[in-house]
Amino acid sequence: MLTFHSLIFQSFFYIMGELSFVDKPLDHPIKYKSIVDVFNENVCEFPEKEIFIQLFPDGSRRPITFRDLKLRATRTASFLLDQGIQAGDRVGITGPNSIEWIIGELAILMTGAVSIHLPIIQGTFKKTLDDIKISGCKSVLLDPENDRTFIEDIEDYVSFNPPTDKNRSSSPFFVLLRKIEKSNLPDVESLGKEYPATDDLPRVFPESSAIVFTTSGSTGNPKMAEFTHLALVNTKSAYMLTRVAEERGGSYFSDWPFSWIGGNIIYALIQVDTRVFRDGRISAQRGDIMELWNIIMEEQCTSGLLLPFTIYDILQNKEKIVKTGYRMKSVLTGGQIIKHKETGIIGDICESMYMVYGSTEVGLVTYCRLDSNMEVGHLGSIFPGVQIKVCGEDMNPLVRGEMGRFFIKTPWMLQGYLNATEDHKKAIVDGWMNMGDVGILKSDGRLLLKGKLNSIIKRGTLIVVSGEVEECITSIAGVKDAVVIAIPDERVYEEVCACVVLDKNAPITMENVRQRCREILGDNIIGQAPTFYLEFDSLSILPTGKPDKKKMTEAAMAKLNSNN
Repeated sequence: MLTFHSLIFQSFFYIMGELSFVDKPLDHPIKYKSIVDVFNENVCEFPEKEIFIQLFPDGSRRPITFRDLKLRATRTASFLLDQGIQAGDRVGITGPNSIEWIIGELAILMTGAVSIHLPIIQGTFKKTLDDIKISGCKSVLLDPENDRTFIEDIEDYVSFNPPTDKNRSSSPFFVLLRKIEKSNLPDVESLGKEYPATDDLPRVFPESSAIVFTTSGSTGNPKMAEFTHLALVNTKSAYMLTRVAEERGGSYFSDWPFSWIGGNIIYALIQVDTRVFRDGRISAQRGDIMELWNIIMEEQCTSGLLLPFTIYDILQNKEKIVKTGYRMKSVLTGGQIIKHKETGIIGDICESMYMVYGSTEVGLVTYCRLDSNMEVGHLGSIFPGVQIKVCGEDMNPLVRGEMGRFFIKTPWMLQGYLNATEDHKKAIVDGWMNMGDVGILKSDGRLLLKGKLNSIIKRGTLIVVSGEVEECITSIAGVKDAVVIAIPDERVYEEVCACVVLDKNAPITMENVRQRCREILGDNIIGQAPTFYLEFDSLSILPTGKPDKKKMTEAAMAKLNSNN
């Protein structure tokens, strides 16, 4: 027989269960080891395994085994220590994907220093030096590629700013990631051949800082997120970034930049999955997709980490790729809401396709197996160790089914931002990361992403979710791509503007797009249909593959102003 108190307790439990909160406990004990500890264990177990394979435009390949990687990284670490680098010091690293980048980063970690992922070199040495000084780096490992002026500027700086002692308190010292002719700067390639190797390296402790990643900047200015060895070693979702859904020890293709947390080298070293890579800028700059596919075939990659714009290029060349007769087992993508169009690679290009959701700060949070009947925005399963709540403006959880802001905790999240501003600090509330995303936790436990908080458009009293409008537009036959942005309006606060890329070979006009949107979304008064429709030849994108809404807003405003 139920007592009055038990009825009250059950009612309270029922009400609490209806709040937008979900917690999936860890299903394994924490591994109390550093990245260097785990790497050394894998060297002992798999010394001759090719752990990285670099591919070049001329078709040549360059592999490195666990044993060789340890030898060369140890020599470089010894050099850095001899130059005065100590545990806890900051050492920057920047440049395109390369074997030397891998050696350099591992060497930094072996010294006990913190690897600072600096932005890839663009512009003058003076600008790069400003970034270095802001980051407080005592040394920088970099690849200026073939920029002779940049190298000469470094040499001039070094000659006029010599260090006063091995503490390097006066100025940073520079190490080239690869040997460049006629340069007298030290380089990782030469150190790997000439500098003596030693096992007499500092002990690296699990809770010490390991790597500082730079965020994509999709929610504002890029931030520098700092992670410990312990967090990176225990990232439960790391296997999705190396083998997706396949068996351990295979090979996967990923040309994501090493500087991104999702493209970082650490996961391959820890998971013991061979990574096949090339310079990621080739794909971003619309490189020959058949060249990429030939790499995947020749290296027998069972899985691939492909950004949405690469999937788009594959779909444009699907007939050619299918004729090769090769098919991957799985493909992983993410970085933005995946729409039905991208699932067109399932079956012919890969057996299965997955989308992951997360951020630099919290890592991967969810994964979802995709198909042509998927619900757009459904985030799928939550990784063990993740907590999620959907909150209102007061930061309290909403009732399930209501749209609000995502707050997330993971055991492998950042320990903080480097050189944090007050705005940066506000992003972390009582240990919860404000994702800057909005969505819904349904009563049945399904988590739906609607988009970024800054993608919500307030037109009068109506809330328009730009992601839902984009899904409508891109589902129209003949539309290649679309992004929906807010245009300031004195009367209704914001207006909805669709920036659309049409297939020049398809029988479609912008008027067709306008009519179809009104049929599906309603009008532009009480419905979600855009007020403005602008045609573009292509959309501006960030290096992550996400739409660059800031640039698209500027371009749209310029077009609208010129039309008035």
